[in-house]
This record gives sequence, C-alpha cells and structure tokens, in this order.
Amino acid sequence: MVGGYNIFHTKYVIRYTVFLLSLLGFVTGVSAAEAQETFPYTARITVKTVNLRAGQNANFEAIGQLKQGDEVVIVGESFDWRKVKLTKDAKAFVNAGFVKDLGDGIGKVTGNRLNIRAAAVANASLLGQLKKDQLVRIIEKTNDWYRIEPSEGSYGWVLKECVEFKSAQIPAARVVQAPIRNVAVRPRVVDQPQGLPPGTIAVTGVIEDLAEKTLSEDIRHSIKTDSADVYYLQGYRHVIDGFLHQRVKIEGRLKTDFRSDAPVVLVTRINLVL
Repeated sequence: MVGGYNIFHTKYVIRYTVFLLSLLGFVTGVSAAEAQETFPYTARITVKTVNLRAGQNANFEAIGQLKQGDEVVIVGESFDWRKVKLTKDAKAFVNAGFVKDLGDGIGKVTGNRLNIRAAAVANASLLGQLKKDQLVRIIEKTNDWYRIEPSEGSYGWVLKECVEFKSAQIPAARVVQAPIRNVAVRPRVVDQPQGLPPGTIAVTGVIEDLAEKTLSEDIRHSIKTDSADVYYLQGYRHVIDGFLHQRVKIEGRLKTDFRSDAPVVLVTRINLVL
C-alpha cells in the first residue's frame, strides 16, 4: 500500500483497460473496413458460374446465371448476399393486361406501379415496379404475361463470396425509346440550285451530333436549316465530324426507304459557309 493505493490492484486495472481498448480498436477496425463498401459499384464475378436469384436466399427463384468475368452493379447488401441490378438477360415478367404493345418490341405501361416478377405467375417473387407510361422492351409473350428486358429499378441477389470489387464507376442506365414511326413531314427545300436531279436537295444550316438519338452507324448527325427545318444526315462519320457545329451547305439525295421523324439526306457534297 503506497499513498493509500494498492499498487498491484492499480497495475491490474491498467492492464485490463489496455486490453479493452485494444479489443475496441480491433472491433472498430472491422467496422471501418466494412464501411469502405460504398454502394453502388461495379463488381466482377469470381467463380465459374453462379445463380442470380430473386431474393437473398437459395430458396428464391434463379432468374439468371452469371459467369466468371461477368460484371454486375452492386447496389446493396444483406448478410452474405449482395443486391445487384438485373442484367439484360435475367428473367423478368409483367402482366400483359397492363402493357400496351407499341410495336417493334416496345411496350408502354398503362397501370400504376406494375409489378415485375421472377416468373409468369402472380405469386412469383417481386423484382421491382414500373411506373405508368414507362416504356419496356418486350422479349416474348407467355400466356397473359410479357417477358421483358429488365428495366432500371429491378434487382436480384448474388452471394457475396462470388463477387469482387472492380470499380466505383457504374454503367449508364439503360434507356428504352419509343419506336420511330413514319411522320408526314413536308420538307422545305432551301436554296435549291437549278439542274439538280429529282429527289435531291441543297440546304444550309448548322450540323449537330445526334448523340444518344443516333439512328444507325452512318446516321449520326443532323442539320438545322435557316428556316428551322431539321434533316438527318447519312454519310461518313469522320467526314461530317469535321464540320460539327459549323455552318455548312449540304447537297444530297432524300431517302424514302428510311423511317424517322425527320427526312434523311444521303450526303453527296458538303461545303463550309463562311
């Protein structure tokens, strides 16, 4: 006993406190490591094959199969399972009575909060929901159900041990566009030179990139004329790219065999307008 304190007791308390702090540090370190998994992120499948399931349990329906090297977007977790955005070939079904077939494999949802299910039965597991007027890509019809390409907002589950982190970057959302219909457009011919063969025109305006509205491999640009008419341009991309956002004069042949919401011009000549 020194100064009213028991030295041996004090050493015991100190050692016990250090032990508790070390244990707390270990636990804190594990939690911090878990916290590094920030959703969403892109992951890679690490096993030969693994089932994509409708829920975080092996008893849920298998809605697809993933192969080694496949990439998925992880959006959440539940114990030993990871929640993933459904891949394009995963099984997903909706009641056909609430989808209007627009043609060209595109459907429009007519009901509010239409359920996406793992099979073509009403009691199949829920994968997500669709909003009214949302567009979907129809793969096939089975009785009163459409199998659709999984839309944004539909999810499945895969075992944690079968995936590994690849990147914090995730792919852009899949977008379904309404089918292009023939629209009665009466093109306004601008600056029509004399002597051009029938079916050809000449227009002056500014060239723009169609970006996500690209119609085909060789229809990637449009021109807006001085009179506000719009034409799609068919031609060599590397050539037309050289005149992007510039004022030009285009000569070409009007295409009559291509369906679009604006006339298509097969470009035969292009000149910069100074």
